[in-house]
Amino acid sequence: MNDLDRARDALAHIDAGIARDAWVRIGMAAKSAGLSFDDFHNWSATGGNYVSENDCRTVWKSFKDGSVTASTLYGMALAEGWQDPAKSRPRTGNASSPRPSINPAKQTQHRPAKPAVDVDAIWARCIQSDKADSYIDHKQGKPDGVRIYPASAPPLVIKGQDMTGALVVPCWDGDKLQTLQFIALASSEKLNLPGASFGDGFFVVGDIASAKKIFIVEGIGQAWATVKADPASAAVVCFGVGRMARVAKVLRDKYPAAALVIVPDKGKEEQAAKIAADVAGLMVAMPDGKPDNYDCNDLMQEAGVMALAALLEAAREPAPPPKPEPLLKSVSVFDVLSNPAPPPAFIWDGYLFRGVVALLGAHGGIGKSTIALMLAVCAALGRSLFGVGTVQCNTVFASFEDGTGIVRHRLAGICRAWNINPADLEGKLYIVDGTENPELFSADNRSAGDTTASYDELCNLVQSTGAGLVVVDNASDSFGGDEINRRQVRAFMRALAQVARLTNCAALLLAHVDKGTSRARKAEGGEGYSGSTAWHNSARSRLFMSRAESGLLTLEHQKSNLGKMREPLTLTWPDNGLPMLASDDITGLTASKQGRADDIAAAALLRIIAEYESRGQYCNTAVNSRTHVHALLKSEPEFIALKLRPDDTKRIVTQCQRAKWIEPLDYRTADRKPHQRWTPTTDGRFFAGLPAAPSAPSAPSGMDGASVNMAQAGAPSAPSGIGGVGEESTHKDGAELAQEVAHD
Repeated sequence: MNDLDRARDALAHIDAGIARDAWVRIGMAAKSAGLSFDDFHNWSATGGNYVSENDCRTVWKSFKDGSVTASTLYGMALAEGWQDPAKSRPRTGNASSPRPSINPAKQTQHRPAKPAVDVDAIWARCIQSDKADSYIDHKQGKPDGVRIYPASAPPLVIKGQDMTGALVVPCWDGDKLQTLQFIALASSEKLNLPGASFGDGFFVVGDIASAKKIFIVEGIGQAWATVKADPASAAVVCFGVGRMARVAKVLRDKYPAAALVIVPDKGKEEQAAKIAADVAGLMVAMPDGKPDNYDCNDLMQEAGVMALAALLEAAREPAPPPKPEPLLKSVSVFDVLSNPAPPPAFIWDGYLFRGVVALLGAHGGIGKSTIALMLAVCAALGRSLFGVGTVQCNTVFASFEDGTGIVRHRLAGICRAWNINPADLEGKLYIVDGTENPELFSADNRSAGDTTASYDELCNLVQSTGAGLVVVDNASDSFGGDEINRRQVRAFMRALAQVARLTNCAALLLAHVDKGTSRARKAEGGEGYSGSTAWHNSARSRLFMSRAESGLLTLEHQKSNLGKMREPLTLTWPDNGLPMLASDDITGLTASKQGRADDIAAAALLRIIAEYESRGQYCNTAVNSRTHVHALLKSEPEFIALKLRPDDTKRIVTQCQRAKWIEPLDYRTADRKPHQRWTPTTDGRFFAGLPAAPSAPSAPSGMDGASVNMAQAGAPSAPSGIGGVGEESTHKDGAELAQEVAHD
């Protein structure tokens, strides 16, 4: 016997009608032993307190690997009289070889196994039944083949109930008695004999050898009813819906010419149809409008034998199962112009799109939770955030890191700073505290993982509120897997994408960046996330937020699959206030100083770019180029003195571009490849204290295109447009600005 058969054999010796907590524990042990859901369900269905297949499946899905080991299953089976076949295997090898010596001092005392239940002895104590038995009389049955457990027999108690007077139904496998089912006198509850297995056994009503039609039913009441409605038939009792498939296959092998008819209780038609299809049989269904577990005996009692006979006569082959949806769905191409797909719709313009997942990463303590809550408030009210518009929608903010008190404190601060009446958020902003059950997704070891009950609740909340924006704060708490396991990360991100598709909402996942990424400053202009690249690949939009040494925040758009990436936002966070655009913080002294310091750095940067340009060394406009501004100038002493980090350089280059102090210029290298470089404009040269750029010499008519381009690259013409420099202070040179900053 292999390990799986051993586990199945042990499971069969345990009464499935035990208390629910013990039933759950046995299920965990069975899963650890390698048994399948079908094994667990088929066993569970033999219990008198069986609920449904959905109940079994829900409980099975909740089991975590290793929480209860297989030894629990074997221990409980041994206590019920099971004899472990693994302990009685025959010796192999030469029979004459000596046995290994055993040190008696090291021998341990083992509790002797509980003897197996003697089914035949218990059956022999039972007496013949008669029509006066209350259960037989109530079900309009016959006493043939069944017995009563008499008061004169030794006491027999199952699940706390005295079996005296109980109807006893045997389960036969040919001539072998497998087990017994007791129908209690007081409650009519069906109780199976503990410690005995049903095996391939069943009970027959009628003459099965001569019957051309065999009805397969759950219990003896249904068997009596079907044979009463069709006396030429036979009926087989399976002792529960979970054993129907197994018994049907045994009957098909033993009676290949017979018509097998599956007669399920109401609510079990789908399972019966599959069984009938597997054995080339027929099935009937109880009338519409009847409650679950309504059976053919109930129909006979309610409408009469003729009504049941008509139903059984209408047995038909089960309808073929519906063709499964294709895994790879066809996409029409012929009508992309005549019937165009709608363009991607956003919730926060350019950053968060409907129906997909976006990722916001930051080092711990930067303020992403506060900014995400600000965004949730703005979306709920249709306000813009940092000058970027939102679409008004119901919003769900699911906090799995910070508890109720912290989130409410932040929300109160937002309402005070923006003069919002919290009552205006009622029915628009929904905040849930998931800190006690934070995992939306759980995975063990190298498994693919699965969603949790908390995930199901989140889905229900999104659907019930019709949310247009869902914020999940954050990944480290809601993701119960390995962040470097690509399979698990993708499964989690797909689960969040399913949330987004429920109401075509935008889903924003907040994520920490690990210490290694933080120390190496990888996220600045690079990967604003940690772990597997599946985090980046699965998100349709990705943002990263960082804080400079000056205290300024930079919100950088690092990926967008559905549109052009937005320019970085520079934010300041004043004391007792909320993060805002640095350009809007006209009262913040820190922001003022930083702005002037940036002007000083901008002037110096323009001078260095112009000097390099005069030598034929160009700062490429592409941020991923090997010669972008920071990469090309980082070894220049004057640039080193500015003490700029990559994100600082990027911010200042963006400032210069917005002020029209620099502009991109097309040129070709010596190998004729097209490139773009930054070149100072007329306003930029004036701001940096540089002389006006010399005009480019006219190209002789005999020069070819390459020579013309090289000439342009060597002496760029001054741009004709005047940039929007703005404030008067921006025309001051670096020395004057430095004096003002020192004075402040």
